[in-house]
Amino acid sequence: MEFIRVLTNPKRCMQRLGFLKPLVWQASRTATNNLSTLGNHLIESVSQKVSVILTPQLQEYIKVVLTDTQRRAHKRITSKPLGEELEEVKIQLELQDVLLSNSDLPSKRGKLVKEDWGKYPYLALNLGLVRKGTYSLLVRGQSFLSLVGGDEIGGFGRPVVKEVNGSVNPLLLTIPQKLLLVFAFIEGDGDVLKLFYKRLLQTSEGFADREVGGYLPEIYRVIIKENRSKARSGDDLLRIQRLLDTANKIERWTKTKPTGSKDILMESVTPRLEPFVDIGLLSKPDPFVYRYRVTDATRAFIEPLINAESIDNFIQHSFFEATNKGFSLHGKHQIDRETILPAIQKAYDVLKSPLGYAPILEVALLAGIYSITEMGNFFEISEAMDALKSLQKERSELVRFNVDRWGVLTFVKFSNDIKKLIEK
Repeated sequence: MEFIRVLTNPKRCMQRLGFLKPLVWQASRTATNNLSTLGNHLIESVSQKVSVILTPQLQEYIKVVLTDTQRRAHKRITSKPLGEELEEVKIQLELQDVLLSNSDLPSKRGKLVKEDWGKYPYLALNLGLVRKGTYSLLVRGQSFLSLVGGDEIGGFGRPVVKEVNGSVNPLLLTIPQKLLLVFAFIEGDGDVLKLFYKRLLQTSEGFADREVGGYLPEIYRVIIKENRSKARSGDDLLRIQRLLDTANKIERWTKTKPTGSKDILMESVTPRLEPFVDIGLLSKPDPFVYRYRVTDATRAFIEPLINAESIDNFIQHSFFEATNKGFSLHGKHQIDRETILPAIQKAYDVLKSPLGYAPILEVALLAGIYSITEMGNFFEISEAMDALKSLQKERSELVRFNVDRWGVLTFVKFSNDIKKLIEK
């Protein structure tokens, strides 16, 4: 259990979650990596030039997003009214510009810049996809990649197809990807998100990022007050102090007139807003403007989180019910073995190590995602674990657990296919 569930480096997080796909894939290629390898590979992938047919949506993107210097290179095109004489006009643009201009994306902001290459991998670390230090793939990252299609990774590859218009847009997220990522955000930043979104749900009108960023200092101080006495190590105390320092810095910026440049307020609030637009739990009426609106989906997912006894309780007992409502999946709550065991076996086969062990939380999470998105049934993580405990009591030779020093289940190993138990 985490001491506090707060992102360690929120200001270093990217905005579009789709950029995690090439980054995590790169981390999976070798046992060890470094910050430079991951960051620079990502920038090189998304900034490669491609030839595309100009569309009205791309023309609009060029006018709104690109810098003056970049726009001048396409002056003849951007000077025309939208949609006028665009037939068969081809231009050269960065791959990420083409992907971000897509009309299906709920937000067209978040272009990556070369000078920030060292910041982008930190989101993958905070979400538990990549290991700190070695920048190698964690089991959560393995789960994520198992939900990413080869065509999505190929969309960032070298060489890319010369004509990318109409091809798969890897910045778009599928429902399984959304469920895994929102779980990772709740697990890593739940203490902040619970209080932050409670304030947002009270907002009947749209709101700007800088406006709600002013909520963070008070939220951070509430978390500090509730958890200071629970600190058990020097690292815990250091996290508390850093959080307090950040709260003070953000508060100073709330009293400063915006200059248009990056500041600690914007860098801290953006990762709590933009990713949730991608996930589908916030609306952005204008995809080019940092203004947001709470939706029915926001309320359906966040209210159970707010009302939960704790973040751990929500994760274990309410996550899939909340996602079923928030994402309108219309799944049925089923806790019978015929529902749970096949999904667990499928997840276990994806995640098991060469020695046959897999983290039980990751297996239960991935199994829950499979069940609700493929079979239309949902069960909670605690219910999946209860099913395995019951099975282990009956067939101890079939299911083996590892536990930590507090007696919490950590890893599971199967000696045979557990689906066979329900096929007889």
